[in-house]
Amino acid sequence: MTRLQKMVLKPKEQLVTRLFLSPKLKQNLTVLSYSTYDLVAAMKDLSESDPFVSLGKSQEESHNLEWLKDSESESLLDHLLAQVRLSDWNNKVKKAVKLLIYHLADDGYLRTDLAEIAQGAEFSIDELQKAKEFLQTLDPCGIGAKDLNECLLIQAKQKRDFDQVALQILLADDLEMLADPQKWGLTQFSEKQLENALACIQTLDPAPASEYTTGTNTQYLLPDLIFKVEDQRLTIETFQAQIPELLFDEQTFQELKGQAKERQYFTEQKQRYLELKNAIEQRQQTILRLGKYVGEYQHDFLITLQREKLKPLGLKETAKALDLAPSTISRAIKDKYIQCQNKIFSLKMLFPRQVAQDLSQERIEYDLQELVKAENSLEPLSDQQLVAIFAKHGVELSRRVIAKYRKKLGIPNSYHRKRC
Repeated sequence: MTRLQKMVLKPKEQLVTRLFLSPKLKQNLTVLSYSTYDLVAAMKDLSESDPFVSLGKSQEESHNLEWLKDSESESLLDHLLAQVRLSDWNNKVKKAVKLLIYHLADDGYLRTDLAEIAQGAEFSIDELQKAKEFLQTLDPCGIGAKDLNECLLIQAKQKRDFDQVALQILLADDLEMLADPQKWGLTQFSEKQLENALACIQTLDPAPASEYTTGTNTQYLLPDLIFKVEDQRLTIETFQAQIPELLFDEQTFQELKGQAKERQYFTEQKQRYLELKNAIEQRQQTILRLGKYVGEYQHDFLITLQREKLKPLGLKETAKALDLAPSTISRAIKDKYIQCQNKIFSLKMLFPRQVAQDLSQERIEYDLQELVKAENSLEPLSDQQLVAIFAKHGVELSRRVIAKYRKKLGIPNSYHRKRC
């Protein structure tokens, strides 16, 4: 044997620390991470495979279902429905606007005739026309248009001091004329006016929905926790209306077990039932503990539902406060939703990450919007100027971060925000 072979075959001692989870703990953590639908599916699977287990009716029916976006990947549908959900429109208007949203093409245009949509619907053409006006106030600006001209017109009306010649051309639905310089001599406007109008219209976005995915990942969701606000006081309760009761036929179990020679099968069936039942109870207790802590921490947001009121909150910090592992907190917030003031949103929303000092991303985005609203439209603020303004207030952000949040909020760059 060569020296090299001896070196390779030489035993080596190594101390390795491993964490082994008991089967019970593994199941508790798995059930904790379940969404409501996954949990109910697991309960159904057990009731179908265990002859002694059945599902009872839930305690009550839910009458407050809402659409909610998947926070992992926002589609155009998600983005629009979330705005409708948070609006102060009456329920009938919301329902009509949602109906129109479901008829939008992937590019955000509403090409289907309202008369066709009204057929078989509970809304008249006039009600749908009114709903279309509400739809066209949503972000991204230009959504719900029947064609390119209307899409650009919606955006033009939203801009302050927009070129009046360009506006008249859009109002007259004469965009085709503007695109053909040979027809300019047939209009009442000078060549210079038309050149300015064309340049101004080119600052608008012909495809406002292009930044959103076309997937239909929106799903029907129910809350796991309910926050109630009364006289600025916040109370919390778990919402188990959607979870059926897990039942065990103890009488039949005892009768058959007493007659059978092989009793291990019966013992295993009851053990499976008890493990899942205990895991569900543990899940509900953990979610409630988490809800109480987060509700107190994010009290200002839950009272006002103003996103700028959200405070940065991390998993480690929460885990330490509740004497739990960060992985447990991560599982507890996964696919969980809360209801507050008739709004339903992801529990993850209450865990915004810290961007700078004690400011959350939501607060930074809010301040950015306010700065842009107050800027001089003749000399809009560049990203670098916005960086400097934040720095004056002790908030250190890079130009790249400003650009990222600006794009997320649908705010054009300074060149495109400049008044024509």
